[in-house]
Amino acid sequence: MLHHLDPRVKVGGLAFLSLLLTLTQWQGLALTSFVFLGLVAFSRTPMKIYRSLIVVLVWMALFYGLAAGWVWPENRAFWYGHWSLTGFVQAADMLWRIALVFGLTRLYTAVTMPLEQGMGIAYFFNPLIRVTPKAADFALMLTLTLRFIPLIVEEALIIWKARALKSEWPQSWLKQSWELIQLIVPLILLSLRRAEELAENLMSRGYASGNYQTLMLHERTSEDLIGVIIIGVWGVLLLALR
Repeated sequence: MLHHLDPRVKVGGLAFLSLLLTLTQWQGLALTSFVFLGLVAFSRTPMKIYRSLIVVLVWMALFYGLAAGWVWPENRAFWYGHWSLTGFVQAADMLWRIALVFGLTRLYTAVTMPLEQGMGIAYFFNPLIRVTPKAADFALMLTLTLRFIPLIVEEALIIWKARALKSEWPQSWLKQSWELIQLIVPLILLSLRRAEELAENLMSRGYASGNYQTLMLHERTSEDLIGVIIIGVWGVLLLALR
């Protein structure tokens, strides 16, 4: 179901819930945690996509634990301080909120194609086009960026495989770094050529600054209505648990 939701529903729901997570208390965070785990199980996304998120959260826990947990008097040296239980609680609360926002964002990217991500985000810039035409240019830039990121990654993998077929990959980290630096040049050239082709296509179709309109991939369905209702109830519960 999550894969087939309208991109506008997923983008709006993510932004709405991320905002409410900064306001709610621990009860709302606990509710969101259980719902998030249920969504992960329901969407059947592989757990390996959250490995990098766990590593980032571990480093952030060490940083916030030291920054908020260690206190010392004014005009005294750092080593005259002491550990504070209140500081650890504040650090844990902050880390909990960040983990939920990051987790929801990772789930969103896992169940949404890059093109749908760009179009869903750009849709909410449409009202700003009446204020300034630069909003349309930004929406187009955002859509194209999210659309071509997977292509650039695919081209980078092709270049790396071509390099690996030529000779054995060096064992020294210094030589490996030099090999990776050499792979950047052909990747930049391919990206520039793709950008030039895209610019020519836009010019041939008469594109002008300020006239970009977001097109959605499908009409709203009953699944989208159910998703809006769930997000709305979720948001009301978070507000009630402030």
